[in-house]
Amino acid sequence: MRADRVASFRCPKHGSALRLSGVVGADAEISAGSLVSPEGCVYPIEQGVPNFLDAGRLTQIEASTMVEYDRVADGIYDVAVDWQFASMYEDENEVRESMVDMLHLAAAHNVLEVGCGTGRDSFRLARRLGAAGHLHMQDISGGMVHACVRKMAEYSGKMSLACGLDYSVSSALALPFPDDVFDAVFHFGGFNQFGDLPRGAAELARVTRPGGYVLLGDEAVAPWLKGTEFEAIVTTNNPLFKADAPLSVLPACARDVTVRWVMANCFYVIAFRKGAGLPPLNLDLPHKGWRGGTMRSRYFGQLEGVTPEAKAFARQAAARSGVSVHEWLDRLVRKQAADDLGAPTGGKVRGS
Repeated sequence: MRADRVASFRCPKHGSALRLSGVVGADAEISAGSLVSPEGCVYPIEQGVPNFLDAGRLTQIEASTMVEYDRVADGIYDVAVDWQFASMYEDENEVRESMVDMLHLAAAHNVLEVGCGTGRDSFRLARRLGAAGHLHMQDISGGMVHACVRKMAEYSGKMSLACGLDYSVSSALALPFPDDVFDAVFHFGGFNQFGDLPRGAAELARVTRPGGYVLLGDEAVAPWLKGTEFEAIVTTNNPLFKADAPLSVLPACARDVTVRWVMANCFYVIAFRKGAGLPPLNLDLPHKGWRGGTMRSRYFGQLEGVTPEAKAFARQAAARSGVSVHEWLDRLVRKQAADDLGAPTGGKVRGS
């Protein structure tokens, strides 16, 4: 890693800025040392890649996933992926490029790839970026990240990749970055193994700037294929395909959500644009009907129910007065309450 990239990281436990310590290598390229937080957390730099994992805080599924991916990083993983695409008669380049398209990348974007694996999506992301752009590749498996480093060095030579490249080892549930820093976040092929899916989706959104795009995807046979022999075949071969697309875990800030199934309808892809909190609502826009009122009055202004006869009388009286039931009832309640409480109509009730 480069010394000038330290400012792009944060302590995943405290969110604080980090400093270099015990550096080995030139400032332009650090091969070893550590990143230290003000709270005393120390994260080693191993072969130029900072490692932010805290083994004691990993979920059980994260820990087992890390061990498995470390085991298959050198060769086995790529052979398995090649087989997967071939078995489904899918063109890997078309599938992966179509997913990258969903991020709406521009040359100067700052992009994060969560779960970079051996770099099969990484070079596709990198070649969409120019000299002003940056790609950060992260994985929970150190073996995968270092395999990705080697592969990206090969791709850089062949494709003359222009963007900046960074790498890190960390949990996707505790990414070592500030809030709102990436223009796009890409993750495909490990989301179901995060261990806490709502937290994982929230973390992907946390590090994305408002207006930026998030893409996540993993195994899950499409709903319309559930219960078929097709599903029985693929889930017998790999039980991970029994998962469901986790739409319910998306954060409240998700906007313009797109859901697709790819690779023989066995993998979901979910992409969304990050908004600010819940979608906006005009709670005070009056309804144009006999009931009248607004979303605010209908939700926050509910009163105890009345008899069906009283409701019918209220509707008839409101219609004769030429106002909505909401307006008629509001006037009636205010007038009667003011008389009983000795307060001016529309005034503040004593004790409120």
